[in-house]
Amino acid sequence: MGSRRKPYWRTFGTPKTLVLYRTPNQWRFALHFEAPTAHGALDHPAPSCEPETAQAALHRRAEELTHRELEVSWQPTDQPDWWTGVVTKTGPLSAADH
Repeated sequence: MGSRRKPYWRTFGTPKTLVLYRTPNQWRFALHFEAPTAHGALDHPAPSCEPETAQAALHRRAEELTHRELEVSWQPTDQPDWWTGVVTKTGPLSAADH
């Protein structure tokens, strides 16, 4: 019999912080969990959009990756075009994931 592996969202848990930063060509991000970090680029929105639009896109991406609702509080950092989101509250795993 094969072993049953836990889905990645159960292994990683819930991110503690979200980092968002603008580059000339796209918005980049990092999701910091207890141990691992997930990082990548947002396909949308465009790098010229307002930070709030990119923050909402990353928030949705984090919820899709973790299969739960997240409350995130965003703050600017001391670096231009960088923002940090702190996860302040998490919802339960979606019903389909139990």
